[in-house]
Amino acid sequence: MIPRTLHVIWVGDESKRPDNCIATWREQNPDWTLKVWGNAELGDYGWINARHMRDMSRRELNGVADLMRWEILYQEGGFVVDADSVCRRPLEPWLFEGEACACWENELARPGLIAAGYVASVPENPFFGQMILDLQNTERVDDRMAWQSVGPLFLTECHRMHQYAGLTIWPSHYFIPNHFSGAQYSGPALPFADQAWGSTLQCYDELHKRKVA
Repeated sequence: MIPRTLHVIWVGDESKRPDNCIATWREQNPDWTLKVWGNAELGDYGWINARHMRDMSRRELNGVADLMRWEILYQEGGFVVDADSVCRRPLEPWLFEGEACACWENELARPGLIAAGYVASVPENPFFGQMILDLQNTERVDDRMAWQSVGPLFLTECHRMHQYAGLTIWPSHYFIPNHFSGAQYSGPALPFADQAWGSTLQCYDELHKRKVA
């Protein structure tokens, strides 16, 4: 089973870490364990793709978080959520009945693209293990945007290339009801979370000061 552990990754300037957003996951899901991965873990964990993390840190810190995300899922399992996400209601057990889960970024604005910000898995899932190996065998990942080389596009391409049939893909409105492009979910279902798009909209300087709950 997918462990009831929430993982949040924040590397870089810890004074701007959106603890207000992170706290919503703890408050809404008191029966889950919440683990925050930061600069100390980045330096000490013994990452397989540490070389790529060092290179990506000079370009995009969100790319470092993506590289960490795949190894965390493989080594520990659980549910990795973006640090700039706000939990709106408790997670339901039926969400995690499979061996791995993710959600579409937006079916209208970015059809076919799997989001990297909300991914869950059992430990030692061979698919995520293969993703880590694919990255290890890649010469460079900092030669293009992180969302392409290590994030959503990389996840989507690996899903197709390796024909992984064990991934449950949720509708985008479960966790990303409001897309940065302006596309918004208007249906009756209550989303589990919302996305602030901190990296895309470059709002991390003030996000940690917002009232989000």
